[in-house]
Amino acid sequence: MKAITYSLSFCVLQLFTFSAFLFAQNPIPNANFESWSGSTPVGWSATTNNPGFQPITKTTDAYSGSFAVHGEVLSIAGVPSPPVLLSGSLTEQNFPVSEHHQTFTGRYKFGSQGGDALYIEIVFAHTVNGGGAEGHAVITSDASSFEEVEIDMIYDANNPPGWQPNIANITVTILPPVNQMPHIGTWFIVDYFTFDGYPVKVEETGSGQVPGEFNLQQNYPNPFNPSTKINFSLPEESFATLKVFNLLGKEVATIVNEELTAGNYNADWDAADMPSGVYIYTLSTPSQLLSNKMLLLK
Repeated sequence: MKAITYSLSFCVLQLFTFSAFLFAQNPIPNANFESWSGSTPVGWSATTNNPGFQPITKTTDAYSGSFAVHGEVLSIAGVPSPPVLLSGSLTEQNFPVSEHHQTFTGRYKFGSQGGDALYIEIVFAHTVNGGGAEGHAVITSDASSFEEVEIDMIYDANNPPGWQPNIANITVTILPPVNQMPHIGTWFIVDYFTFDGYPVKVEETGSGQVPGEFNLQQNYPNPFNPSTKINFSLPEESFATLKVFNLLGKEVATIVNEELTAGNYNADWDAADMPSGVYIYTLSTPSQLLSNKMLLLK
């Protein structure tokens, strides 16, 4: 989950400062799949899993953090059984939302047999007022390294004015070609799910100066549990990346990865799914790199 406040400075006859977008926190439960109960990620259900037969399993081949979800079409008495991953429990396959989210993103690997596709669907609804929104992706190309999937949410034109969802559902499964069964051996790995791009707060700031140097400050609070703030400065427009690594050098989070205007920035990192320990955070541009340590204590 992430939140970024942009503080941008421009000179147009006089100096103004704008604070851009503070992004909504990610409501998807266990979105990095770090917490598990047996063969099922906490906050999710695997409807085709049974004792001794598990199309959905935990894998350490993760995009972010230590774990991700592996799904594979398996044979049960010669009949292919697809992996089905659903948000929520077996009886309540949804989770609460409160924002008008525009985009879903995630990371995946995929290996297809017989033309099978990886299918990801997101549905928004309101339990009282009705209405809805839907977005889905049908992925047919193999991916041996992690790729990003981005799904735009499409809101029902008949939704009443001011409509907001209060529940959401995510489904990840294998979609076979028309009039076929899924093919044994088709597999996927998914990780790092989030809703992005919905600004929920815009503020003006009193600062009016472009920073004079490339700077990465110590996070605060530090030690922290479970979230912390990281301030950094860019003296000129640049593509900036702010990442977090564990002490083994494995990337566990990408907080910022985009072109930014010169200015002072504040980034939030929520480490609710991370284990206690020391982490390294790095700020890089094409020409510079800075790093600091921080301590998560739970």
